[in-house]
Amino acid sequence: MSVVDHSLHAHKQGDAKHAHSKEVSNQNLLLIALVLTLGFSGVEGAAAYFANSLALISDAGHMVTDAAALGLALLAQIISRRPPSPKHSFGFGRAEALAAFVNSIAMLALVAWIMVEAISRFYDPHKVDGLTVTIVAAIGLLMNIVVAWVLSRDKKSVNTRAALVHVMGDLLGSIAALIAGIVIQLTGWMPIDAILSILVSLLILKSTISILKESYHFLMEGVPLHIDYLQVGQDLKKVPGVLAVHDLHVWEMTPSFPALIGHIEIERIGEWPEIMARINEMLLNKHGIDHVTLQPEVPGMADEHAHDEHINAEIKKPNVIQHGDTFYVTCTSPDGPHRMAYHAWGNPNNPKVLVCVHGLTRRGSDFKTLAEAMSQDYYVVCPDVVGRGDSDRLQNPMLYAVPQYVADMASLVAHLGVAQVDWFGTSMGGLIGMVYAAMPKSPIRRMLINDVGPRIEPEAIKRLGSYVGQPFSFSHRADALQRLNEICASFGSHTPEEWEIYNGPMLVQKDGLWVMHYDPNISVPFASVNPIMAKAGEMAMWHAFKQIHIPMLIVRGGESDLLSAKTVAEMCKVNPYIRSIEIPGVGHAPAFVKLEQVALAKEFFS
Repeated sequence: MSVVDHSLHAHKQGDAKHAHSKEVSNQNLLLIALVLTLGFSGVEGAAAYFANSLALISDAGHMVTDAAALGLALLAQIISRRPPSPKHSFGFGRAEALAAFVNSIAMLALVAWIMVEAISRFYDPHKVDGLTVTIVAAIGLLMNIVVAWVLSRDKKSVNTRAALVHVMGDLLGSIAALIAGIVIQLTGWMPIDAILSILVSLLILKSTISILKESYHFLMEGVPLHIDYLQVGQDLKKVPGVLAVHDLHVWEMTPSFPALIGHIEIERIGEWPEIMARINEMLLNKHGIDHVTLQPEVPGMADEHAHDEHINAEIKKPNVIQHGDTFYVTCTSPDGPHRMAYHAWGNPNNPKVLVCVHGLTRRGSDFKTLAEAMSQDYYVVCPDVVGRGDSDRLQNPMLYAVPQYVADMASLVAHLGVAQVDWFGTSMGGLIGMVYAAMPKSPIRRMLINDVGPRIEPEAIKRLGSYVGQPFSFSHRADALQRLNEICASFGSHTPEEWEIYNGPMLVQKDGLWVMHYDPNISVPFASVNPIMAKAGEMAMWHAFKQIHIPMLIVRGGESDLLSAKTVAEMCKVNPYIRSIEIPGVGHAPAFVKLEQVALAKEFFS
């Protein structure tokens, strides 16, 4: 024999205020209505038999059905008050909706019988005692008015309203029987009995179907009709501290008491009590939901959820595999809109998205080898940062800076319609990723930072300044490629084929000469940085880096002049979410075209 642990069903303060002892319809009202209806139904049934009146028979039938409906409603009220048990942890509140559903089915059957019988009387008229019908119908009308008034005092319960529909139908039936009796007494026209019976049946049919649909929707755990499911999801996402919403379900545990469960992704688990308090207040005040059960998650814990497309309203993309196809997203800047190109590999419907962002003078094609390897598991998106590759050039060169780049990446993620992305950032792309990941509600879930950190060594700045934005033009592509390979020698030792794949797209032909693919003006902000500005920028980057609370992997070229081993050690010290690895024999920056380097990325993002 099991022992009930009532603490399992108790609600702590802040949960649903009603708990399980909810307000239900007054049982005394149903009992009074049941006694009056059942008592008079016998009298009216006998009178209908002797008067041979279909209208009176239909009214008597209504009252018998009413008595059954009221009895069932009363039984449901008693059952619904039973406390929760080990086998019924929510209690028995659904008994009311079940009773309403059964009552509605019975009412539909009665309406069908009356209409069939009425139609048959057009072909086979029956003599009706008009005086008896008039007297009994008048008494029945008064009794039904009393019963309807009693039941109308409780309008909250769908079960009581279903019983009230029966009584209202019977009230209409009494009116119809009264009119039929008077007409037959005055004119002797018998078809009026059948005509008014059909009219009454049609009038009560609409209300019956409404109750049937409502009770069915409730029993099938549908979203309460007065609640907008999508709006609830959108409002949850707007609560300060909420990053994403998953597995959201809204339904009614018992009539008039909606409940909500779901998963909420937040940046810091320690903030959950305050976030939950804000959520409870919003759901109660705006949607009337006071029974809320939510599971908090931090980035990296969330699974892929089947309901994301409902809350995030994702746009369905063509189900085709892309192989470096080029697309564009419109971004904004203080100087107006501009287009940023991005190249994509894999299935655009894949919810797992990997964004790969290149270095200062590079472009998205850098990641072709990596993207092809990752495209089986990810939809890989490789943008050309504005001013590079196929993207637009900016009128104001001072906008070629990390704040603008981060804003453009946010536009790209919004354009893709995803809640989360993983990030691969090489050099400048790593700096963009660090700033983006440090922002509130950042969509970045995991991040690989390729050979860059908050501190950039002076030697590297000097080296970059020696070629960024400097004249570069050759009559022959081979000469241009050779020179570019020399500039990129620190990236590691590569075969001619690998250099062609990696550096070939960096060259474009303009006015008969082979030049670099980027706007030379990207060097203007770079060249304008003085030691004081550099130090301030470094402090800001360290501050941002410390705010990142997602898994990170720092990859350092063993001979890098931009990211020192000392800086990597300091990064690991100030941020516990980080781990690092060093690739020997490579300077700045590992190109990730070698199989062993690609395997390193696949392992981290798996």
